Amino acid sequence: MRAIPGAMEITLQYVDPELWPRPEGWTAVGLVGHLALAYDPERQPFLVGEGEPIPLERDVVNHALVAAVDRAGMKVWPGGWTHALPAAFGLNKRTTQRDRIERQGLHPAVLLALGQAATHSDADGIGGLLVAIASYADRYGDGYGDLGVALDRAEDAAGKAADILRSVRRPRSLRNRDGFG
Repeated sequence: MRAIPGAMEITLQYVDPELWPRPEGWTAVGLVGHLALAYDPERQPFLVGEGEPIPLERDVVNHALVAAVDRAGMKVWPGGWTHALPAAFGLNKRTTQRDRIERQGLHPAVLLALGQAATHSDADGIGGLLVAIASYADRYGDGYGDLGVALDRAEDAAGKAADILRSVRRPRSLRNRDGFG
């Protein structure tokens, strides 16, 4: 496997498969320059986008992931991501510590989700919602034993919460008429 000379800078983000084609079953998690960083099903990192995939040294990629996760994490959770990321994504806190990321990386699905959240113009709002919805699903969905059902219940609860907010957070023109400040 070959490494990219010099320091590698990874930007975690959504990577359009039309622009950066990759083999079936691979997960693209961001960009390194103008090429996509993608993982094969065995979690081996590659650069894709021009010709044949270029294999990368896992150690080089993991070292660069520390900064990439930090940059993306701070966009999503500006107050600090070290507790929020594991809480939102259901990870062991040790898994997301910098030294562990440098040694073992993170699962491509986690990198993809973090990159997707970080690319939103309201990334910090998305971050708050990720933690809140995950917390609700963890707390009130455990009795179902099915993550999908737990998240469906959390989504339903978020809709009910939005309805409650709609009932009191009215346009300014209606606020004082109804006795709301």
